[in-house]
Amino acid sequence: MSRFQSLSGRAALMSILIAITTLLNLIMIPMPPPLAEYDLSPILTYTVGVLLSPINAAIVIAVAQGLGTAYKAAIYGWPAVFVPGAMIVRGVEALLISVIARLRPPGETVSGWEVAAMIIGVLWETIGFFAADWILFGPGMAMITLMTIVDAIFIPPAIVVVAAVRRSLDVDRLI
Repeated sequence: MSRFQSLSGRAALMSILIAITTLLNLIMIPMPPPLAEYDLSPILTYTVGVLLSPINAAIVIAVAQGLGTAYKAAIYGWPAVFVPGAMIVRGVEALLISVIARLRPPGETVSGWEVAAMIIGVLWETIGFFAADWILFGPGMAMITLMTIVDAIFIPPAIVVVAAVRRSLDVDRLI
């Protein structure tokens, strides 16, 4: 049984997860050109997708990505169109991960279904950003976006976080 069943408990948990995910979105690791940077938010995207219900996962990740990307647009001059793109693609990614992760049999710390959900999430993210960039910026920029597949490197840390949360809180899912 989750500790976050009350409305105030769910609101508090979602607010904390939005804040942490936004913070991880702002921790930017420079990449060689033509890539700009990678951030650490995929760790929480995958973790939240597994531990929260589909709608709650989508809301948390969409809001956090919107906040982080809007900050980057305001401070670093990123195109403002990145904000809805990040919200939609990554929000749907969290929803997709959450729906697939529901196939997990009870009793396992982390199941193959959850790992598969994260992999499918990375594939969706890559395809989603590729399609958005193709439409907005043309095929040249879209080809660079295919490097988003590298976000798969964040799956192992997400698995560790999911296992740690489950063990420490003795829950399968948070909400």
